[in-house]
Amino acid sequence: MSGTTPSFSERAAEAAPVALLLLDDAGEIIFANLRAETLFGQSRKRLLGKRLDEAGPVGQAASELARRALEESRSVYAHDLPVGVEDRALRISVDASPDESGVCVCLRPWPESGGGARSEIAANAAAGFGMLLSHELKNPMAGARGAAQLIAQGEDEESRELAGLIITELDRARRIAERWSRVGDIGPPRLGRVNLHALVREAVRSARASAAPEVVWLEYFDPSLPDARADRDLVSQAVLNLLINAGEAASQGGGRVKVYTRYRQPRPGGPAPDARLEIAIEDDGPGVDDALRDAIFNPFVTGKPAGEGLGLALVSRVADLLNGGVEFDTRPGRTVFHFYLPIERKDG
Repeated sequence: MSGTTPSFSERAAEAAPVALLLLDDAGEIIFANLRAETLFGQSRKRLLGKRLDEAGPVGQAASELARRALEESRSVYAHDLPVGVEDRALRISVDASPDESGVCVCLRPWPESGGGARSEIAANAAAGFGMLLSHELKNPMAGARGAAQLIAQGEDEESRELAGLIITELDRARRIAERWSRVGDIGPPRLGRVNLHALVREAVRSARASAAPEVVWLEYFDPSLPDARADRDLVSQAVLNLLINAGEAASQGGGRVKVYTRYRQPRPGGPAPDARLEIAIEDDGPGVDDALRDAIFNPFVTGKPAGEGLGLALVSRVADLLNGGVEFDTRPGRTVFHFYLPIERKDG
């Protein structure tokens, strides 16, 4: 940026909703806007003066296009470029346009090959089955709770512990079912401060109990993460649904489920841009069937032979009610569901 008062063009570049870089004729970065810092995961100070191919995985993916734009003196663009990051399948779109002294590079995340609940359609579609779901759940839950209480009175310590877990989960499911029964839908949410690490650990413990024994569960938590503003029961159920699905998928693949809690950097056009906390659940199973990807969050859509297609519809509905979001990316051997929530306000 030149001078103390930015020009109109400089202000426009800084405020652009995409990542913008300006390279000199040697391929070194001489300008980067705020979106570029977010996409590259580096501060502007660290980016300036680097060659683009030295600026991490995103720069490496874009550098060949920038080189061609410089050498051929023409605009070059590409979409759906893979980026070699470790914890998620990121793809980007790159436009490189040369001028007399260098090249301008525009980068933005490209929509993942999977999908997400990007509108209210999937969430609202879940509302219609509330009364039926509640009615069908109440009697079997009551019977299961009575059996668990009998087991809890036994002498075996491990059995008593598992019975206590069953009773806790059944009581939470009963509270949710009662709320569906009263209004034919989930709601209204009871918002409060929720520690995501404690919640996820409880959900993993429950999912592990129902998963195949060979599935390995790995946790990667950001210890600096603040509390979420959410309804604890609803988030617990949504996360448990995602974990159970991941465990079932992993049992068909390598047998690993990875669970992340982390800050989220919303991408342009992504869901719930104000929801800055993320729970990501990754499995190494076969991936979501191509025929189901566009409708996976709709009720009664399922790829399981004995499935009912309600779990992901509930996840979508919960995310919508809590001003959050959910989406996924998938390929054979790696599927990740991303569940987003807002941060609890300091004054809240």
